[in-house]
Amino acid sequence: MPVTSAQVVTPPPRLRASARAMREAKTPARIPFRATGLFSGAGNRSALAGLRADPRQAVQQDSICCLVCGAVFRQLTNTHLRGHRMTAREYKRRFGYNRGRPLMCRALRHLYADRAVKNGLASRIRQRPILVQPELRRRGGARQIALEELLTRREVRRRLL
Repeated sequence: MPVTSAQVVTPPPRLRASARAMREAKTPARIPFRATGLFSGAGNRSALAGLRADPRQAVQQDSICCLVCGAVFRQLTNTHLRGHRMTAREYKRRFGYNRGRPLMCRALRHLYADRAVKNGLASRIRQRPILVQPELRRRGGARQIALEELLTRREVRRRLL
């Protein structure tokens, strides 16, 4: 797919010539403005809509797909989400992810978890809120159920039948 002039960013003219030369030596002068994701084409909008219907499918072993723009990453960072004028909490709420869901691929999540266990961090940060905060037990664990959890429960029920 050819890159048009509207999709590229050129270095600002107010940079000094030496700074511009150093920058051009490291990277090309014309950098694509937006990352082209797996679902960025017009023909793949239905695939992106399918991922929005079941957001669990956007998280793969090696990648996670942004459900706003369709770009594929290893981790959805706050910097990327800020480009969509969202926070991680708003993103999770909008697309129905659980509050505790890490916005990263499974391989990266396992790497971080293994590293935490190896360094002894897991034993210090692992808490069960219902044990630490007795008022949660009194409320009966009432909380908002996300779309991700609802879909998982539905699949488990179907497997039992």
